[in-house]
Amino acid sequence: MNKKQKTYILLAVVICIWGIIGYKIYNRLSPNTTTIATTNNTNYFSRKKIVEVEPYTIKADYRDPFLGKLPIKRKKVSFKPKKKITGEKKNFPQIIYNGTVESNKSKSFIITINGSQEIFVLGQSIKNIKLVKGGSEEVLLKFQDKTKTFKVQ
Repeated sequence: MNKKQKTYILLAVVICIWGIIGYKIYNRLSPNTTTIATTNNTNYFSRKKIVEVEPYTIKADYRDPFLGKLPIKRKKVSFKPKKKITGEKKNFPQIIYNGTVESNKSKSFIITINGSQEIFVLGQSIKNIKLVKGGSEEVLLKFQDKTKTFKVQ
């Protein structure tokens, strides 16, 4: 075989391979027009009855094979956690939300606590009352792990 014959054989192989690849791509892109015959099945689904199985318990009141004794019955001890006393819990004081004062950089909230007016900034705490969140219509205040929302009056 000379050089020209090898080139023609390799050219034929390359054309065959590219032809197979092109054929596969063409088959993937062209839709199949085969129709599927539908049949009416008259089989109906029937639900099986659910049978409840009673739970079983293991009674381990047999003799211990290694010790040769019957097990000792122990009394069950109930544990009641003690309540933590962290001090005197007070109810929320009388609070009235009066409104906001806005400047270029900050926003202040006017809140009346038990008859005395205070000016709050977000995150500030006065008389154990912390301003958590505020807006022009309502504020969210925290007092001893309790939070309440107060609307403007």
